[in-house]
Order: sequence, then C-alpha cells, then structure tokens
Amino acid sequence: MVGRVIVNHLPTLMTVLFVFSLAVSESSGQSNRYSVNGTPVAPEMGALLQHYGFEPGAYYIDPNGNYGRSGSAPMGNLSGGPMRGWSGKEPTTIDGNPYALAYVNGVAGVRVFYVYSPSVMSDIKGGASGYYHICPDNVYYQSHEGAVSMGGGPDKTKTEDRSWGGMAQQSNNKGRWEIGSSPQGPTLVLYGQQGGGQEVPITVLLQGRFEYNQTEYVVEAGKAAC
Repeated sequence: MVGRVIVNHLPTLMTVLFVFSLAVSESSGQSNRYSVNGTPVAPEMGALLQHYGFEPGAYYIDPNGNYGRSGSAPMGNLSGGPMRGWSGKEPTTIDGNPYALAYVNGVAGVRVFYVYSPSVMSDIKGGASGYYHICPDNVYYQSHEGAVSMGGGPDKTKTEDRSWGGMAQQSNNKGRWEIGSSPQGPTLVLYGQQGGGQEVPITVLLQGRFEYNQTEYVVEAGKAAC
C-alpha cells in the first residue's frame, strides 16, 4: 500500500489538514507539543505539523475550517482559500467540530478501499477489491473481494450486462499497524501475519485518493468496521 499520489504535488500543510482521524504514536511526547481548541493533537499529527515547520503551541480550527494560532487572527482556511464564515470568536472546544476532531481522535476508525486494475491496456477495472479497516489497539483487518468491473456498462450488442464479472471469493486477514517515519513525514505501516510492512505517508492518506502498482485506494474517515 505504498502510496503514489495521483496529483503531481504534495499538499501544503493546511491543505492536508483534512477531515481525517489519526492516533497512537511515532513519539509519545510529540502530541503534547501541539494542541487544537485546547486539546492535545494525536502524536503523528504533531509529527506532521513539525515536519511542515509549524512551531509547537496552541492552535484553533473552527467548524468552517478557519484556522490560526491561539490568540491571533485566522491564518486562512483548510481549503487553501480565504476565511469562510468566520464568527470573530476563537473556538475553545472540539465538540461537533470534525476538523478539530481530526487532529485529536486517531487513525483508528479509518477505512481504506482498494481496487486492483490488472491491465492499463484493458477495460477491466477491478481484478480484486477490498478494504483495510484501521482499528484501535494497533490492529487492522483486511477484507478481500473478487468483484471485477468490465467497464462500459451493458453491452449494446448483446443482451447481458458486462459491467461486472461477479464475485470470485471473499477472505479476511488481520494484522497490526504502527506509525513510522520517512522523508515525507510520519507514515502508517501495516504488518501482516507473515511479517513485512506496507507503508504509506500520512500526507498521501490525506489526499483521500491515491494509486500504486495498478491499485487505486480511497480513504474514508470513521468508516472502519472494528
């Protein structure tokens, strides 16, 4: 699951601060160096902030995505654009605020959907598909399915629908995850039952969608079945 971003640039820090949950640590002391709306951020989010050169300290994010250093005017919006719907009052709680919760909660709860395309030269779009469910206590589950999209919808020259080739099989694996480091900052590392790690930088996960080795991945916060 090593990530190669579909787009040609890595996002700036404030673009990658996406509605996404992260947790448990590359460095146990990292999270208490940064806080959002009065609550310490998850350790790897602290590592990511440090990686992008943000000074340790207290920050805020409001429900509209406006962010800034505590006690100062907003620096901008997480969308990368200007402020939106700024109330003039700095938020002090994470309750009901998905942007702030993204910093605090943790990677547990994230679901990653993947679909393998066996040949870029064919119209087959999914030789295999499944999910990674990133769960608490550094455990993840991987479900495999065999749904194959043949592309193009119903065959106009025949009576049958060629859209899907059916489901070949289902299987499930269990492994453990941890947070590592790389030149791109903190990474999510998945270890299977046979050992060996699959690794993707947090910045790549935060894109929401990426591809590697003819496999496309879509990241969904709060969707894991644990």
